[in-house]
Amino acid sequence: MASDANGKWAARCVECGAVGPCADEWGDALASWARAREGEELLRTVIDESPDIILLKDWNGRFLLGNAALATLYGTTPDQLVGKDDGHFNPNREQVEFYLRNVRGVMLAGETQLVQESSTNAETGEIRHFHSIKKPLHGPDGERRILVIAHDVTDLQRAHQVIEERERSYAYAMAAAGDGIWDWDIPRGIVTHNASWCALLGFPTDELQHPIEEFAAQLHEDDRDTVLASIDAALRRSGHYRHEHRMQRKDGSEIWVLDRGEVVERDPAGRPIRMAGCVTDISARKRDEQALRRATEALAEMNAQLERKVAERTEALARANEELRLLARHDALTGLPNRLAGNERLSDEFIRMKRSGVAYAVLMMDLDHFKSINDSHGHAVGDAVLRHAAEVLRRSIRETDFVARFGGEEFLAVIPATDLTGAQIVGEKIRQAIETSVAPIVERLTMSLGLALATPDHDDIHVAMRHADRGLYRAKRAGRNQLVIATPSP
Repeated sequence: MASDANGKWAARCVECGAVGPCADEWGDALASWARAREGEELLRTVIDESPDIILLKDWNGRFLLGNAALATLYGTTPDQLVGKDDGHFNPNREQVEFYLRNVRGVMLAGETQLVQESSTNAETGEIRHFHSIKKPLHGPDGERRILVIAHDVTDLQRAHQVIEERERSYAYAMAAAGDGIWDWDIPRGIVTHNASWCALLGFPTDELQHPIEEFAAQLHEDDRDTVLASIDAALRRSGHYRHEHRMQRKDGSEIWVLDRGEVVERDPAGRPIRMAGCVTDISARKRDEQALRRATEALAEMNAQLERKVAERTEALARANEELRLLARHDALTGLPNRLAGNERLSDEFIRMKRSGVAYAVLMMDLDHFKSINDSHGHAVGDAVLRHAAEVLRRSIRETDFVARFGGEEFLAVIPATDLTGAQIVGEKIRQAIETSVAPIVERLTMSLGLALATPDHDDIHVAMRHADRGLYRAKRAGRNQLVIATPSP
């Protein structure tokens, strides 16, 4: 050990005699550096993990820092942001020019501001909306800088737009309705009405909200208890409310009303929090029971017509759904079942085999040299050949068999309740029928086939199809226009 110029002990190298700080001082320096580095990394992590955009810019709008959220918006990385401005990433020049004007204005004002602004996503072109807190700062040399923390409010704005549109629609409906409409906010005890309800009971038509107690006060004193009991029962049980009773208008006159309502919203615990309905003046009906009977019969007939229409529409919808189901499982070109239907039939046949223990066979078939037909004669001729082949296949299989267009010029056949010999007979019949058929334009049309048997000891639905496909491949390699049998193993 030796003493340095300040009288502190230092370490001396035994080889060259050099003197330096002792190990304890180096350790303290390294620990201090590590803590600073750790703090920087932690700050960087916090900034990058923030869902808000965080950035630091200079007077010219160049990024001094940008977090991962900003980099994601601009389709780059935080490191690649530094030294560039928005124009490098944002194709919207109007937005870019606004950013520069705005940040300079905030810098000059010297006060933190909340700014509403938009930005275009570099990859999708989608415009996002932000509430940005902009705080002017000064760098080490006094140069102007600005810190921006931007919160994405796009989804919130869209939600507000949806809510506003719904509220407008609700207001239009309330205003247009002929009956008196009411909407009861149960926790707040406030009922919102339309103008028709107000006119019905003599309220000013611009007073559309009233405490529930004011509604109760308008009930005839002889009917009040039964009405409130009926509403209470609806809230506690079915949620449906319907009652005929008398109400007093503001001028003291009396009318009979039919009041109907339904609980339309409940809290997570199942308690009703909103009830809506309508009220109809039925004074005339009460005065003339005969008119009531005719009106009731007419209403019943209208309801019956509506029910018939609903039933007819329901039946038509069921038919349309069935047609869609069939269309989804049939090939538009050939009219044969498609790959989806083929896979479903394979699954059904596999389940049936597992229950009965009776094997079935799978044929994978492919038209030979079909690509050359398309290349030589065009796709229109190719389509005609496919339709021709599909018709030949339909005529060649048994009534219990199944054939589908599996894709392109490839076809699948499922032959239930058979052994290899029986399935081979069907396959050869198909091959010969194709070969001897007169196809459109094409002088000679042939088909290669792969055959495999699915047996009850298999636990894989598609094992037979895979083996049949390998048989088809071998048939192609062996010269085409032949059937190759591939017996699958468990």
